[in-house]
Amino acid sequence: MKQQLISEDESMRFSWLLIPILALPLVVAIVTSVDVPPTTSDTSCERVRIFLEETDQIRVSKDSSTLILGGSVFSEWKMRSAKKLAPTQLRVKASPLFTPTNIAKCFERTVAHYRPVTMVLFLDDSDGLRNAESTFNALDEIDALRAYWSVSPSFVVVPPAITPALKSETQALKNFEGRLVAWMKHRAGTTMLDINALLANDQGVVNPLLFWPDGKTLGKEGCKLLQGSLLGYAGVKSPNTEMPIDGLSS
Repeated sequence: MKQQLISEDESMRFSWLLIPILALPLVVAIVTSVDVPPTTSDTSCERVRIFLEETDQIRVSKDSSTLILGGSVFSEWKMRSAKKLAPTQLRVKASPLFTPTNIAKCFERTVAHYRPVTMVLFLDDSDGLRNAESTFNALDEIDALRAYWSVSPSFVVVPPAITPALKSETQALKNFEGRLVAWMKHRAGTTMLDINALLANDQGVVNPLLFWPDGKTLGKEGCKLLQGSLLGYAGVKSPNTEMPIDGLSS
């Protein structure tokens, strides 16, 4: 009898040892079933759509004929230094989501939805340095989609500003700007806003006094200069920093 009790006790103890082992697949299944956000969620058209719908509710422009899109750099300028950058004549959408690739991919919602007469696209320094080839591929797509959707007969591209923080990349950014001018020669209705000429001092280089101490965020005076040029595309006045496609005089 005593032997039988010992045997039963040992079997019970063995059963308890089996429980964690048997439960392990269930635990693994529960852990692996947790939804992990996809790595591309930040660049999906769904994220773009949600952002645009939210910002449309916050502010609806009286005149949507001029659409301005900007990515990471431009969104920093707008939030920190130019809260009043866009008057009612301009519709401004600034977000790190707005890479050239995303704009092309989500063109129906980012551009065609607003039916702009003029689209102004601000490029980040990364678009001209690390991602130059994909930028030109995206610009090709955007140019084709303008015709397909019959929107934005005027397309203005703003190259990356050679800010004080990007002095070491000056030549590379100038080379990119040269390629951009060459690309425009074969595209009707496409021009370039020469932001580096707009922000230049008497020596012909970007004026560091127009930027915050970080050397990359445009300050109040710089934003005023930029605002004056952007207003020109809305018909308020003629901009004086537009570079013709031949890169010479206007």
